[in-house]
Amino acid sequence: MPIKTKLACLLLACLLPLAAACVETAMLYRGATVSSVPVVALHEGPPVADRWETFDLAIDYTYQRNGDKLELSGQARLSQHYRDNYGGVTRMQTYLFFLDQDARVLETVSIVTPWNGIEDAQKFSNSFTMPAGTTAISFGYSGAVNGKDGDASFYELPLSRQ
Repeated sequence: MPIKTKLACLLLACLLPLAAACVETAMLYRGATVSSVPVVALHEGPPVADRWETFDLAIDYTYQRNGDKLELSGQARLSQHYRDNYGGVTRMQTYLFFLDQDARVLETVSIVTPWNGIEDAQKFSNSFTMPAGTTAISFGYSGAVNGKDGDASFYELPLSRQ
């Protein structure tokens, strides 16, 4: 086998796993069930304001649903624990999950990027066309912070496929 062919095969063998690891955001967690965090049932009509909260993160949001359209705005903020004990955000992804009647993820979208300072509330405002079958939404995140006493990572994601 010529050396050029061997090199091409080697390069392809190295790049295929990388290409397979690149998953479009919309496909992230598709089919997984949201079970450990609040699920927000969507209703048509006037704007609805509420709070979605875990130990790590609070999201104050307002949504308005009109058919398959969803207007969503609000702000996300790390909990007081992180603001008191860490100095910076090294990585943070915040997601919106469109869910079916069984709380299964139909589609995932990123709603806050990039994440700025640890003290700051991160504002967002988006319009979405929801996938067919959407009856609810939920949020999720994966992040890391750093501080003088060390680093910490945290997440709340729909990882089970019940």
